[in-house]
Parts: sequence; structure tokens; C-alpha cells
Amino acid sequence: MEKKTCMRIIIYCILFIGLVAGISVILFPYFRRLSEPEYQAKLQQWVGKMGIKGMFIVLCIQVLQVVIAFIPGEPVELLSGALYGTIGGMVICLAGCIFASAIIFALSKRFGKKLLYMLFHEEKVQSWKWLQDSRKCDMVVFILFFIPGTPKDMLTYIVGITQMKIGKFIRISTLARIPSVVSSTMIGSTMRHGDWVISLIIFVITGIVGIVGIGFKDRIIRYCRKRISHRV
Repeated sequence: MEKKTCMRIIIYCILFIGLVAGISVILFPYFRRLSEPEYQAKLQQWVGKMGIKGMFIVLCIQVLQVVIAFIPGEPVELLSGALYGTIGGMVICLAGCIFASAIIFALSKRFGKKLLYMLFHEEKVQSWKWLQDSRKCDMVVFILFFIPGTPKDMLTYIVGITQMKIGKFIRISTLARIPSVVSSTMIGSTMRHGDWVISLIIFVITGIVGIVGIGFKDRIIRYCRKRISHRV
């Protein structure tokens, strides 16, 4: 492993531990209430009263999060898991990603690079030119949407101007998103039921995987770029 990569992973680990500690101290009084049976019953009753309307609201928030690529997705996934459980939250989040991807593809096909340059810095868009010019990028798209740290929502706009069909992209990107979405909704679900040990274990494992993925992100992207250049 390169020295730079090792240092980057160490720095990410330190930042991750510091972030977890800070969030825990600030939010612990609120999280602790979730372990109280009375509070859990009230939350369950509130969710029941919201019914389909509540699911629709969370779905719309998820769609908005993907379409407006600057909004982080993890809080929405945690909320979905807390309100509707691991599986229910996952279904809502993935459905939102599918709807949002369809919207983005339609916009990208209609307005092309003009839309990209309106939403993102031109230099950043140009750094992904190798993906825009590719004709065969199925496996590369899966890898980019699977590993942590890649700008997935921006990539949705970029892939929209390639020759990939919308149906294929939705299948590939949705499959690649599942592990990340499930881990987030599972954390939200276990927090809701006051299972702090399980929540912490999942959170730490997810964080470690994320840190390693981010640490090797540049190397993986270089591999994907070479794979594309050999096919073009």
C-alpha cells in the first residue's frame, strides 16, 4: 500500500472517530429517549397516523435529495429506517432513487452538457470526461456507485449524457446502492428500538468500510478509467 494511501486512511479514521464522538455527545440526550418504551409507543403511534402520506413525504424527500445533488443522502436513509424499519426504509429510499434517476436522465438527455455546467463546476465535470465518452461502461458504473466517496448524484447526471439506456442504468445503480442503503436504514431502525449496541456495531463497520473505500477511491477510479480507455 502506498504511503499516501496509508496516511489518508489514518486521517479519515481520526476524523471519523472525532465526528462520531462529537455527534454522540450532542445527540445522546435525544437518542436516549428512543430506549424508553413510552417514547417508542408514541413514535409508533405517530407513524401509524401518518400512514401512506408519511411514506409519500419521505419518498419525496429522497427524490429531492438525489435530484439536488448537494444534499447528503444518509440522513434521509436513517430517517426512513427509523420510521419504517430496515426493509420498509430501504424500499422507500430505493424507490426514491429510481424516480429521481428517471427525472435526471430525462433532463440530461434533453439539455445535455449545458445542464451539467449549470449545476456543477466545469472543471469537475471535465474530470469525468472519460466516462462521458465511453460506449461500454456497465461494470464501471456499478463499481462507481458501489464504492463510498464517489459523487453518486453528480454521476447520475453524467451517465445521463452517455449512450447507456435508462433501464440498464437504473438496474445497475439500484443494485449497487443496496448495501449502503440497507446499512443506513438498519442503523435508523435499531436506534428507534433502542438497540444501541447493534446500532453502534453497524455504524462502526459501515464507517470502516467507508473509510477504506474512500482511501482507495482514487486508485479504483484510475482502474475504471483504464478499463474504459481499453474499450474505446
